[in-house]
Amino acid sequence: MENQEISDETYEESTDKILKVNEFEHASDVRYSSDVTVNYVSFGVESNIHYRYSSAKELLENPDILAKMIYHHYEHQVPRLHVLDEYYKAKNTNIIKNRRRKEPEKADHRSAHNFGKVLATFDVGYNTGNPIKVQIKPKKRQTVIDDFNLDNDIDGLNGELWLDMDKYGRAYEVIYRDEDDVDYVDLCNVFETFVIYDTSVKRRPIAAVRYPKTKFTVDADKQYIQPVIYTEDKIITYEETILSAIQLKNPDEAAHDYKEVQITEFSPNRFRMGLYEDVLSLIDLYDAGQSDTANYMTDLNDALLVISGDIDAAGMTSEDAAKQKEANMLLLESGTDINGNKTSINAGYIYKQYDVNGVEAYKERVRKGIHEISMVPDLTDTNFSGVQSGEAMKYKMFGFNQMTAVKQRLFKKSLVRRYRLLFNLKSSVSEIDNSDLKGLRIVFTPNLPKAILEELKTLVDSGAELSQETILGLASFIDDVQAEMDRVKKESETTPRTDQEKAQLKKEQAEFLAKQGQPKED
Repeated sequence: MENQEISDETYEESTDKILKVNEFEHASDVRYSSDVTVNYVSFGVESNIHYRYSSAKELLENPDILAKMIYHHYEHQVPRLHVLDEYYKAKNTNIIKNRRRKEPEKADHRSAHNFGKVLATFDVGYNTGNPIKVQIKPKKRQTVIDDFNLDNDIDGLNGELWLDMDKYGRAYEVIYRDEDDVDYVDLCNVFETFVIYDTSVKRRPIAAVRYPKTKFTVDADKQYIQPVIYTEDKIITYEETILSAIQLKNPDEAAHDYKEVQITEFSPNRFRMGLYEDVLSLIDLYDAGQSDTANYMTDLNDALLVISGDIDAAGMTSEDAAKQKEANMLLLESGTDINGNKTSINAGYIYKQYDVNGVEAYKERVRKGIHEISMVPDLTDTNFSGVQSGEAMKYKMFGFNQMTAVKQRLFKKSLVRRYRLLFNLKSSVSEIDNSDLKGLRIVFTPNLPKAILEELKTLVDSGAELSQETILGLASFIDDVQAEMDRVKKESETTPRTDQEKAQLKKEQAEFLAKQGQPKED
């Protein structure tokens, strides 16, 4: 279901409720199962809505509405983000919070698995492991972008933004200029940042809010925040206020020349759903399966000793039997055989029956389901190996690539906005002629293992000619290609080779490549 919009009535209803600021800790608007046989966590609709208002001017004229938005974000949206963050850190809330065992004397192991981290690491590495290329003409504009990227370690920032998108379904960055006239862009904390859009079809951002906590306190009723509002032409900082009773007073305004809201929101899809949000229930099932296996192995050590036979003849009383019961033993009185003789006393252990193959198959099925539904390839799959052809690998990556295409398109859109803000400022202060971004290209290079030797062998076998600069550039142990070429040239001048020697050298290189492409013998 697409994100719903929040109305003034919703603000009123949510604020008229009793202010329970500690609901962040208890995850209001997040529902858990407390039943031992049910395992799920779900989020309410309000946990992921977009905030919208007619205009920034009208919103600033109604600070009470703005205050209600801030508190609504804290009360309804932060808990969802908190749960998603926990699943990334292997602090899975369901396996930890649910009532697990009916018998208090039984083992109650809680095994949490950070599938969220596994899935997100693959996705982030695939899309941002190789630097995202930002290209524009003429060269002067390219230099502006390159300098800005260098000042901000932009490759690292892009990776952090992509990670936040995978975790929370949203990410934020803020661009600003410091007192030394250096332009910076930094990651914003999703737990204290949101964007407000207008009510038009295009849904343009009219304002953005940050409300960082200013003082550490364990008392939620005394938690102070510093509300900061960004609009298209100014930054408004309000005085500190208590989160449980927000009062936006004494605004301090500062103008800026970005011509748009300085905070940019990144999202992987129009639903703002994280990479592993729709497989939380499967992660819970896997946690439960592994935990139950561990509980069984622990309880197995408490196997029941059964002694059966002529208990009376052994001189054992009921008091003795009670003591044996405390020792995890079971006494069974035997009868007589067909000849009228008392049966002998036997002893043995009773174990629970454990279907090892069935349980392991169940957990493996759940694990595969997590990768299948999230569309992230399972690298532990024996069928996912380097011996397969390139075409076969493409089919295995097909679903993931379709999802990636959508995420890259939306990420590009936000990156364009980043550089538009940069050029808007530089144009306003006459550092460049205009803020036109015509011709801006953003190129993603998937970060996947490449069979360089196979490609080289194929080219050599087909008679293709490659420059020495290209070949040397593929070598991981050569840091400076030009310096290596100069050394080779110097050696050839001091020790010239005949055409026959050069041909023999090329033949040896081709044979070496052919051997490298073949499997090694035992």
